Amino acid sequence: MRKPTQVKTLHFRVVNITRSRKNGKSGPDNAVKAAAYRSGQNLHDEQADKTYRYAQRGGVLRIGFVAPDNAPDWMKDADQKRLWERFGNEIEKVEDGHNRRASAQLAKDFQIAAPRELSEEQNWALGLALAERFKARGLAAAIAFHESDAADGGRNPHFHVMVSMRTVDEDGFSKRKWRGLNFDNGRDTPELMKLRREYYRLVNDALREVGVEDVYYDPEKQDKEPGKHIGKRGHAGKGEAREKADELRERNREIALQNHVQATLNRSASPEWREKKRQDRRRELQMGRGSAMASRDVSQQALPRVQRGRGIVNAAVDRALHSSAWREREAARDREGKGVKEPQGAKVDAAIEAARQLASWREREAERQRKEKVPEL
Repeated sequence: MRKPTQVKTLHFRVVNITRSRKNGKSGPDNAVKAAAYRSGQNLHDEQADKTYRYAQRGGVLRIGFVAPDNAPDWMKDADQKRLWERFGNEIEKVEDGHNRRASAQLAKDFQIAAPRELSEEQNWALGLALAERFKARGLAAAIAFHESDAADGGRNPHFHVMVSMRTVDEDGFSKRKWRGLNFDNGRDTPELMKLRREYYRLVNDALREVGVEDVYYDPEKQDKEPGKHIGKRGHAGKGEAREKADELRERNREIALQNHVQATLNRSASPEWREKKRQDRRRELQMGRGSAMASRDVSQQALPRVQRGRGIVNAAVDRALHSSAWREREAARDREGKGVKEPQGAKVDAAIEAARQLASWREREAERQRKEKVPEL
């Protein structure tokens, strides 16, 4: 098997569907409404006697439902509309019966990106395999496969997996909530991290099955800033929702550019990248001047860079010292005008001494780098 040349990551986010009004929400969530939006269907809320209409929304490619083997018969209904509608209504009923607080958590929404290298059918098989992971944990999972336009102009295939907070038995939802997928002070729990690794393993296996060997998705590579979720605002034709969606699209384009710049900086900061660039430069010089002279030229080119770096550091330290002295004089002038006794300026002295120590360390570091020998050809 060929070694991958591209290491990528995938968006993997968990959102609470909750009745809480925290984080600036205009109102509580509703499980039937959440199911209708994610599945792109018109579903009726029995308790509120209200129909949530999302059948006209675009981007919903496929929907499905996976439940444990001991689930009641209604969770095995082949009619997806009837199944999703009852799923949302049953969640609302069980939470009213066990927890009447306004902050009750109804379900989890897993928003997970799908790899672009796979087709719609291949990604759907991947999504169903992911849903089986929730089934193995005793949970019911309603999965929807969406596709929209990405900030970079490409495709944005992704899954929404709406997972019940309670495990499933013969009677429906159990009395106790399963807390394994909750956050721990804003961080992933071991169970969430395990689930993410399982999904990445499924992705990499699917890529190998279709012959994609130069791409590897790394579950530990989470250094990109995720884009902002546009959601149902992206389908608004006009008004404030449309303006907000346009703002989020613009922000996503900025995030994509920042991620690209950061990836370039990370790559250029690695010793492997620097050595590769040096070798490329040597090869260019060898073609015109010969091996011995190429080694000398590369060595000489390295010295001015170190010297320029030392000059930049010294100039920055000088500016810091002058700025500290100027601020001290201005502060003294203000205190004199107010009749305040002049302090000793210990903090300013400490800051100046810290700047001098930093300059000294950078001077030694630059000297050490300057003395390093260029590796032989």
